Amino acid sequence: MEENWVLEEGAGQGLAQRLHQEGLAGPLRWLENCLRRAARDREEDGVSQPVPLVPLTEENEDAMEDQRFQTLLRQLGLRPPASEQESFWRIPAALTPQQLRRAATSVAYHGPDPSGSPQDPLEPLKCPQDPSPGEGLGWGYGTPTSGGGPEPLSLCPSAEQLPAELGSDSESEEPVPVPVPSPVQSGTKRRRELDSEDE
Repeated sequence: MEENWVLEEGAGQGLAQRLHQEGLAGPLRWLENCLRRAARDREEDGVSQPVPLVPLTEENEDAMEDQRFQTLLRQLGLRPPASEQESFWRIPAALTPQQLRRAATSVAYHGPDPSGSPQDPLEPLKCPQDPSPGEGLGWGYGTPTSGGGPEPLSLCPSAEQLPAELGSDSESEEPVPVPVPSPVQSGTKRRRELDSEDE
């Protein structure tokens, strides 16, 4: 059933524009970026697997519970949790990178920018943590901005920076020191416990 689904050009665009006008711009940008990231990952990896949409902010979580937002997700071909074991909506494996980009374009805001700055609708939005061309950073890591200017507005409200000690499971990074109890203290206590059991 999932394999035969075809995304129509502009599917969900009208509803997305209404949701944007009703204050759901942040969750729509998050959804757009999730769709684009899934498309890019599928092209790079050559493998398609269902991708859960995990809202990491309260704003995105509230949107995922909104009936109109769920209607939009269905129009885009995304599927709700299939069972009690699944908690999150998913981007189905059957959607191709082209379909995902089409869906992302459908939810992108094409009206006047409320900040007054022009935005090229053909240029895909990038998450601040996405590496620039030629950079080899892993997903979720950005390059720190330098200079005295303000920090760039995050286009991925769910992409929160993790503390350094939680940042990655990559073996190529320097190990982060983890506090370990002193062997003298723990050994003494353990020895006492063992001695008391022997008696």
